[in-house]
Amino acid sequence: MKSNAIRYLALGGVTGSVLFTSITIICASLQRDYDHLDNFISELGATGASTESLMNYLGFIPSGICFALFGLALLLTVSRGLVSRFGSVLFMVFGIGMALAGMFSCDAGCPPVGSMESGIHDGVSAIAFMSAILGTILLGFSFRKVKELYSISLYSIMTGFVALILMLVMISTFESKDLTGLWQRLFLFTIFLWTIITGLKIYKNFERLRTIPE
Repeated sequence: MKSNAIRYLALGGVTGSVLFTSITIICASLQRDYDHLDNFISELGATGASTESLMNYLGFIPSGICFALFGLALLLTVSRGLVSRFGSVLFMVFGIGMALAGMFSCDAGCPPVGSMESGIHDGVSAIAFMSAILGTILLGFSFRKVKELYSISLYSIMTGFVALILMLVMISTFESKDLTGLWQRLFLFTIFLWTIITGLKIYKNFERLRTIPE
C-alpha cells in the first residue's frame, strides 16, 4: 500500500468519530421520545425504528469501516512488536464489530433477551467494546517505545482504564436503564477522543514514524 494512502487511513479515527456522533445526534432529533440520558444509541437503529436505516447505513457501518481502517493504519505505521501489533488488530476488531452491529439490529428497546439478530448485535457490540479498551491499553504501552508517540502513551493507557470503568458502570444500569445512555456516551467519547488525538498525531508525524526500523 502506498505510504500516502496509509497516512490518510490514520484519519479514519477522526472521520469515524465525527460521523458517528453527527448521525447519532441527527437520528435522536428525529425521534420525539428518545432520551440521550437513558436510551442506548443502538435503539436509534433498532428493528422497526423510524431511523433504522439512517443510523445503521450512515452511522454504524461507515463509521465502523473508518475505525477498522484506522486500526490498519496503526498496524502498518507504529506496530514494532507483538504488543503493538495485537493492539492494532484489536482496534480493527472494534471497527469491524461496530459495522456488524449496524448490519444486525437489536430489537425495539434493545432488550437483554430477544431475537437471534438482536443477540448477534449485543454479542458483536460487547466484543467491539472490549477490543477497543484492551487495544488502547496495549498501544499505550507500545507508544512508550516510540519517540513521536511517547507524549500520548500514558494518556492512552489511562484512556483504556477509564473506558473500562465507564463500561462497567454502564453495564450496572442495564436493568434499570437509568442513565444508561449517558454512561454509554461517556464511554464512546473517551474512545473517540483517543482515536482523534492519535490519528492526528500519526498523520502529523507519519514521515518520521514510517522510517523507524523494526
